[in-house]
Amino acid sequence: MKFIIAILALFISINSFSQLKQKVADRLYDDQEYYKCVEMYNELADKALAGKKKSNWDNVEKAAESNFHIYRMKEATAYFEKLATKNKLNEHSRMHYIDGLRFAGKYGKSNEVSRESSNLFPENKFFKRLVDEQGQFNALFADSAFYRIHETCINSGKGDFAPTYFNNSIVFASKAENTGFINPRYGWDNDYYINLMQAEFGEDSVLHKVKMLKHQFISKAHDGPVSFNTAGTEMIITKNTIGKKNGKHVIVLSLYFSSLADGEWTELKPFEFNNSAYNVGHGVLSEDGSKLYFVSNQPGGFGESDIYVSEKLGTGWAEPKNLGSKINTERKEMFPFVQDEIIYFASDGHFGLGGLDIFEAKVDGSVKAHNVGYPINTSNDDFGLIFEKSGRIGFLSSNRKDNIDQIYHVVKRKLSIDLVVDVFEKYKELEPAPNQLVWIKNMTTQELDSIATDDSGKIKTSIKINNEYRIYASKDEFILLKEAAVNTNGVRKDSTYTAELVLKPTTIIIHLRVVEKATGKIIPMATTTITDYNLKKDTTIITNEEGMVTLKVDRNKVLWAHGSKKGFIDADVSFNTTNETDKIIDIELALNPIKKGQKFKLENIFYDLNKSTLREESMASLDKLSIFLLDNDLKIELSAHTDSRGSSSYNQRLSQRRAQSCVDYLKKKGVLSKNMRAKGYGEYKLVNRCKNGVKCSEEEHQENRRTEVKILEVN
Repeated sequence: MKFIIAILALFISINSFSQLKQKVADRLYDDQEYYKCVEMYNELADKALAGKKKSNWDNVEKAAESNFHIYRMKEATAYFEKLATKNKLNEHSRMHYIDGLRFAGKYGKSNEVSRESSNLFPENKFFKRLVDEQGQFNALFADSAFYRIHETCINSGKGDFAPTYFNNSIVFASKAENTGFINPRYGWDNDYYINLMQAEFGEDSVLHKVKMLKHQFISKAHDGPVSFNTAGTEMIITKNTIGKKNGKHVIVLSLYFSSLADGEWTELKPFEFNNSAYNVGHGVLSEDGSKLYFVSNQPGGFGESDIYVSEKLGTGWAEPKNLGSKINTERKEMFPFVQDEIIYFASDGHFGLGGLDIFEAKVDGSVKAHNVGYPINTSNDDFGLIFEKSGRIGFLSSNRKDNIDQIYHVVKRKLSIDLVVDVFEKYKELEPAPNQLVWIKNMTTQELDSIATDDSGKIKTSIKINNEYRIYASKDEFILLKEAAVNTNGVRKDSTYTAELVLKPTTIIIHLRVVEKATGKIIPMATTTITDYNLKKDTTIITNEEGMVTLKVDRNKVLWAHGSKKGFIDADVSFNTTNETDKIIDIELALNPIKKGQKFKLENIFYDLNKSTLREESMASLDKLSIFLLDNDLKIELSAHTDSRGSSSYNQRLSQRRAQSCVDYLKKKGVLSKNMRAKGYGEYKLVNRCKNGVKCSEEEHQENRRTEVKILEVN
């Protein structure tokens, strides 16, 4: 009996101890003291998994989560796997399971779980993003040759991260120092609370003289991260403060400002948008100090923590604005750094290599964030990237070695981005345009440069990353068919951009030769006229000894060339410069010697419909005829002809009136009446088949509507 009682007492004692362990583990878990409760949950989970009765899957889940939060990913993923086999993974645990697999570099298994999770939870953007963007995975390694990364000598091996520039030094957050308080360790991971350390740059740019940053803000909680303005006179520090949520006291992050005065930091001034109900931290100023970027999990955001911006207003700050969905996700974005309108930040929500990855984006949120890739990013947590002014040398934080945060030095090889522009003049074939100015306008900075092409019509110059350019050229008597544009935003490798500018000529050279029609002999000292009837413009030039004139005219025109010489009958020819791709148009005017009985047609004689009144555009042709008649002292018959449409008698009367109108005009120009005879022939001298009853085209009828000159006598 005593033995039975002893066994029963032992059982009650063990059971009571087990219940106590469960209560203690649950309390520590609720307080996020994962380091203190992880072994308890491991034991409770193993017991649950080994039991033959219904397992306590809540303990298995908490064991998985506790291990996950202190970066024991092997143990965490093992417990998550047990949950998965029994279909006990919830949506939140699935995200951490995937995180753990990716953290461990098990991308194949991670992809499998991601696809399964996306099917189960189609509204979950994280799962969907992992599935949709899996094809970009290899691209994350494309730029690895452009970075050199190595550990710095300032690491303590206990946790160092979030570096920031401060005068000729680096200030960073560290868990290396025990500040001597009663409770010096943090229950989450059993490390010391965060304090601020400072390392100076030596003459060789190597960091040394690591020491605690002198300030009066050391507390029994986390102090940091911290950042400074460009001048190093203003500090923005993140500190733990006591807040209240759902009626309980909670620890929240808050931002505080301090200024450097006489070598001492002034009392802390809280950021006016701190809130006891949520975190506000990781503050960093824009380069000009006009904007404050920070991280918060305030209500109304996109995810677990988002990046916000607030603009300086006098001595205060404007209402913060969320940077938007191209930067923020449904998970965590943190550790911002801003330079040259580019924001660098860490995220576990965008597609990456695992853990926190570092991304870059335009600060205005107009472009989707870009993963900066390996080796800056790894399957571990990578965050806190900063660059000095050139954007080539910087530091980052990562726990890629033994899951301990350390600070790494980053050297980025300067990208070579070239712009090559070919400039052509558009003729039958594109011809290079040597010594042609090309204008390159940086639309981002509004800078404008000009470079002349070489003998092959080409320029080559360097342009900047993350800028937009407009490229154009101009030249007298040419038009640029199309400007070129180049955008170097997000360029990740040495690149050469090419552009082609084509200049289309607006003028063309006319070579006009005047010859004798029968023999082809040149006629020097002949008078030539190029007429643009639309502009009512004549250009008159005398032929040279080779019977040639050369002049430049506009393209896309219908023009008339007229040639005259005493003793010859004038000649006209129309020509079209529309769509001409040659540099030169050759035109020949063949003049017949004047002989009795010769006839020629007068071009461009126009009347109003069914009227004999000369239209204004007829005057130029008659003016030339008057000069011809006066120069050569001729007697002529000027005849008018109609087509066959209408009655014969009407056509006869109309043509006579029209012929008389021409004669009357010539009289006003000084031609004697006795040397001219007006004759209307109506439809009696048709030049084609279009007599009455024959169906003809308008063009055929037009051939019959004409004005002719017949030489009657040569005085």
